Amino acid sequence: MSRCLLVSNRLPISVNVTEKKMTINSGGLVSAIRGLSSEKVGFDFEWMGIITNQIEKELITQMSLDSICNMKCHPLYVDEKVFHDYYNLYCNNVLWPLFHYERSMVRHNQEGWKAYCEVNKIVAEAITEEASEDDIIWIHDFHFFLVPTFIKEKRPHLKVGFFLHIPFPSSEIFRELPQRKDILNSLLLCDQIGFHDLSYLNHFRSSVQRVLGGVQPREEVLGVYPISIDSELFHQLARRNETSEFLKTYQSHKKKMRWILGIDRLDYIKGLPLKLSSYKSFLKKFPEEHKKIQLVQIIIPSRIDVPEYRILKEKIEQKISSINGEFGSPDWVPIQYIFNSVSEFELSALYQLSDVLQVSSRRDGMNLVSLEYVISQSPEQPGVVLLSEFAGAHSTLSYAMSINPWNIQETAIKMKEAIHHPLQKRKQEIKSMQNFLFGYNSSDWAKLFLRDLLWRPNENVKKSNTFSNGNFPWMEKLKSKKVLMFFDFDGTLSPIASRPKEVKTEAKTIELLQLINNSPNSEFVIISGRDKEFLEEQFIDHDLGFRLAACHGAYSYSPKDHTWVNLIPNGPLKWKENVIEIFDLYTKRTPGSFIEDKGHAITWHYRQSPREFADFLATKLFYELEEHLANSPVQVSRGKKIIEVKSMNANKGFFVQNWIQSSHNKPDIVLAIGDDATDEDMFSVLQGRNDIESFCIKVGKDKSLAHFHIDEQNQVNQFLERVLIAINSK
Repeated sequence: MSRCLLVSNRLPISVNVTEKKMTINSGGLVSAIRGLSSEKVGFDFEWMGIITNQIEKELITQMSLDSICNMKCHPLYVDEKVFHDYYNLYCNNVLWPLFHYERSMVRHNQEGWKAYCEVNKIVAEAITEEASEDDIIWIHDFHFFLVPTFIKEKRPHLKVGFFLHIPFPSSEIFRELPQRKDILNSLLLCDQIGFHDLSYLNHFRSSVQRVLGGVQPREEVLGVYPISIDSELFHQLARRNETSEFLKTYQSHKKKMRWILGIDRLDYIKGLPLKLSSYKSFLKKFPEEHKKIQLVQIIIPSRIDVPEYRILKEKIEQKISSINGEFGSPDWVPIQYIFNSVSEFELSALYQLSDVLQVSSRRDGMNLVSLEYVISQSPEQPGVVLLSEFAGAHSTLSYAMSINPWNIQETAIKMKEAIHHPLQKRKQEIKSMQNFLFGYNSSDWAKLFLRDLLWRPNENVKKSNTFSNGNFPWMEKLKSKKVLMFFDFDGTLSPIASRPKEVKTEAKTIELLQLINNSPNSEFVIISGRDKEFLEEQFIDHDLGFRLAACHGAYSYSPKDHTWVNLIPNGPLKWKENVIEIFDLYTKRTPGSFIEDKGHAITWHYRQSPREFADFLATKLFYELEEHLANSPVQVSRGKKIIEVKSMNANKGFFVQNWIQSSHNKPDIVLAIGDDATDEDMFSVLQGRNDIESFCIKVGKDKSLAHFHIDEQNQVNQFLERVLIAINSK
């Protein structure tokens, strides 16, 4: 079996040299990989990371790690002085602050860059010596920007993926980095590059174009993969006996007080002074909340040997002391401050008891604390997430309450809103976010990246056809003629709704359709991608007597016989299972998206998803499906916030063609109107016939085969009125 060699700054284990014991480390990447089995992905995982202690290296090499982290570990020895310069002088003094927009904290140092290059070479050499031709390499984070260059120099055919766990800054910021070209040229050698957020990907693309003189990165190697958490683990943790003990203890202290919880590592990117300023503003603005609210702020110690971090700690503690001194009283401390790590059980209890979690990051690659908080909430009394718009999790948690941490006054008001957020809304919002996190966990994140690393889309991109604008001078031709009409439903007769089941046809539209249906020289069919059950509810149950076609023409309904006829031969739809599996992968990583099974068609809806992110993924999905299903009897189409795969015979064009040919009274004119890609099949068939005059109308301004268009769906009723007048004129 081939291997995936994971490369990160540290190994997923900690070593106790004295006791000769090892323990597994915590973290998003570790939980993501531990949740994957070789059977699920088709290869074994082995981990490569840096060690600066020879004794630790020897222990790891000698001991079996299967029982610890379920994978083989390769310790890569680096001299302690070289590691210090690489890690502290370059990674932490240059890349970390610059990529988080903290330009004043950047400390350029030539020794640091020299050590960075040296360590990256050591890591790359170890990879090229260890890797077989069919192994894949997955490099993690900003510590190893140059490793792809050194790998490809020796082993150009090795498949290399790179994931950045921190933000990629705007091109204006990135251009300040002296080594900018070396880093970009190295990343562009990768076979897949992943980011947490679409904005990071866009910044990378822009930086490549500006720094490298118009070079365009290959779009197929860029991807957005927001990391997640082990949702089930945190869900179960909230129900452990150890957690219950902490719950009882804290509940007795909390009583009727409401808690705003802050859990942050000591770092200037976390915006802790901003959070404290907004809390102070909150206390000033809303004195009625005094003694009813408390900020519980836990700061996890980090890099306290670095002067900037010690200064930051002092600044935070002075601010906390000042606030407590100004607003506190003998029976109330406004801020409860803890500078220490807490156990997983204590943390889970704090998540459950807190009414609000506040994340005020100035910049944050993702921020998994906000995800952990959401998954830990009880469905009966859930809390609210106040989340900085500058954290990557902002795109994942669709119902978090957004804040700009620099806007102190507005954040104070948002704190008040969060505390008093209605219970029913809290329940609905937490449930929605929890459903997403249960469907997209940390292992799904890893699996999706690796899947894209091993897959390449078709580069032959199909282009849309052009169309010409026009009014409707041909309306006069409808007078005293036999007119056959085909009307699409969603986006044509009815406006698009956020959720398909919420669509309701306007009474005015129904009235106009009934009048057209009763006209002696007209015949019309409503042809929709919807299933039979939906169309029955809309039209048949109300005995409207309309002719209907469901699932793009796979089923036809006659009001005379009151029966549905299957127009597609029955048989196994072998492609469906495969398509649903692919759709499911994209649904897991796209908040608000869902799958609709229509029988002979499968549709992926993303109207309720974050717009830019969902559009980006939809494009990827469309071309992936086109290539994957190239030899299957299906058609892949992209509509308005949907991607659809349907049987080749479930086609509006085929339906229209067959209807006309089987019609007892051949029409003089055929009129077809629709708004999305599936309606282009109708337009194509009608324009290919020379024996019947036809007019095709596109609803919307997208490119189309139709020669005429109606700008907006809300103008369709006006169009129907004109049709009604024309067909009844003598």
